[in-house]
Amino acid sequence: MAGRPDAPEPGTRAAWRNANRHPGIPAVENDEMKRLCIGLFAMLFAINAAATDLSPSAVGGGDIPSDYPSIDFYISKNDWASTLTLSNSAADQSTVTIHSSTTKTSNLIASNTDFPLTSMTIYKDDHVTFVYQAAKQRWVVTAPSYTPNSNGGSGSIPSPAVGKYTRFDIADGDWAQTVTLPASAPDNSVLAVNSTATWGSKISSQNLQFASTFNLRGGDQYVFVYQTKFQRWFSVKTPVTTLNAGSIGAQMAAPAVPNTQVKFANGNWSPSLILPATAGDRDRIGVTSDATWSATISNQNLGTTGTLKLFPGARYDFIFIKEKNHWTLQSSPDVVHTPNSLGSDQLPDMRTPTVRFNALNGNWSQKLLLPVNAQPGDEVIVKSDATFGFDVTGQSTTFGSLPVSTGDIVRFVRDSAGRWTQDTRIITMLMAYTDRAVARVGESGEKMRLIEGLRLTNEALENSKVNFYVKSVGFLKHQLAETSLSDALNAAQTDQTVLTTRQQLSADAFYYEDYYNATAASCGLGVVTATRREVMVGIGALECGTTVMRHELAHNMGIAHANENNGATAYAKGYHMTKEIMNDNVIPYYSNPRIYTPDHAIAMGIENEIDAVRAMNERSKFVSEFY
Repeated sequence: MAGRPDAPEPGTRAAWRNANRHPGIPAVENDEMKRLCIGLFAMLFAINAAATDLSPSAVGGGDIPSDYPSIDFYISKNDWASTLTLSNSAADQSTVTIHSSTTKTSNLIASNTDFPLTSMTIYKDDHVTFVYQAAKQRWVVTAPSYTPNSNGGSGSIPSPAVGKYTRFDIADGDWAQTVTLPASAPDNSVLAVNSTATWGSKISSQNLQFASTFNLRGGDQYVFVYQTKFQRWFSVKTPVTTLNAGSIGAQMAAPAVPNTQVKFANGNWSPSLILPATAGDRDRIGVTSDATWSATISNQNLGTTGTLKLFPGARYDFIFIKEKNHWTLQSSPDVVHTPNSLGSDQLPDMRTPTVRFNALNGNWSQKLLLPVNAQPGDEVIVKSDATFGFDVTGQSTTFGSLPVSTGDIVRFVRDSAGRWTQDTRIITMLMAYTDRAVARVGESGEKMRLIEGLRLTNEALENSKVNFYVKSVGFLKHQLAETSLSDALNAAQTDQTVLTTRQQLSADAFYYEDYYNATAASCGLGVVTATRREVMVGIGALECGTTVMRHELAHNMGIAHANENNGATAYAKGYHMTKEIMNDNVIPYYSNPRIYTPDHAIAMGIENEIDAVRAMNERSKFVSEFY
């Protein structure tokens, strides 16, 4: 145990286990649950009576060996692995218990366990035990398991009594018409519901965040995760119904389960597809094609008017948003053209709602013609890394011809009148760094960090439907008179070298990165709501990641943190119910109530209350005209 900073001192192993293995266990409500708890505690005590202590540093990573009959595997802040695996073979009844004392999560590959997930997330204070069954060649999660008969004939699942993993099974002779999930559970608790019954059942939408089509048929498995900030369960695994396009008919029927996959192929084809008029909240439909012939997904019942063509290798994903009563497009095929791949200046007719065009040195042309045939809402994103500029035009544009120069990213959108319009502005940025930063990562390493920060910033702006991109106008190696982030923030606004260079390069924004030798109180600072170019300043610490830039830029554009009210408008803030940039800065999105999270399809804002994208779009013209 010595050397693990988050573990107890030597000699306190039993006390640590008994006090912390299952904290916060609620009081049991009946004798049967009490016996279950006592039995599980006795099993865990017996399992770990002579366990071998291991950790990532002891085994050289997250691959947990099978050389011992019982293993306690500890992950901590300074002894951690992002991915954990259990051995594919072990002696019968071998055990592994994983303990975590760090806020950094680990993903356990679960393909050789009995739990119906591809991976299991290990959180701080988790203690998860697996027992190997040699006859089945799999690890079994030690977790409470209920059925209607063991639960007094009820389909209402009790709140977790031990640990964070629970099972509920129904079968012939042990059946319930309706299954209801617990009203509460520890954060990130996982519940698996399984049926082998002949008769179908339903999972009640009570205590679930979204009322999807939760039919429970024989052979179906569901997995749910509880999130305390919503006080609701979210589905993370559901049954999948696969439909052949040729058998669907004129329009798809309402889904039978939350996930439906439609496949187009030769001999199994239809010229068009209309999605259902209604569905359960957050039901999903994926559409794929391997067919030679093209097909079309109708815009009927959709929240998009863009082009949706099916061609070989194409995939579209949709989610039904009940509060808007339509399907929203979550993903579409990624179509990228270059001058060389086109062989001409003309972009072909639109096949998907978004097409990209990239120009490079050696892969360049003097002119780009936008597609002739497109639908309202279609967009073309043009990016240039070529030394020489080129012009973008087309048969019907609102701008005539637009020059594009090196470093530019410009989005063009087809409007309702059938014209191409420029949909983005450009905000220019001077990126600065110091000798202290170079001493840590090298000159090229520091420049690569800043370039990556800019790429991640533009990725987030595009994902979120913000109406501008950020363009670098150069690097400046310069040491400000500062020893802290706040000093740097103030100094950058008056430093003559910075101001002169910004003027020479026409830099609307300024971003500065330095190494603070772990003395920085935070990862970055930025002036909130920059009202003039001198204060359009963001500061980042080299000790932190490359996502700091996108966070500080949003401050400059007037966006406050989640739950703060110092932004440019009342709605200019992050959203505390998601992990977006101005809250946890995990997912590459700014708050926008018209966009949904990739995992659970949670709206990433609230209309007129939390909408960073609206606020930034309103200020982008003002900022882009600083120079």
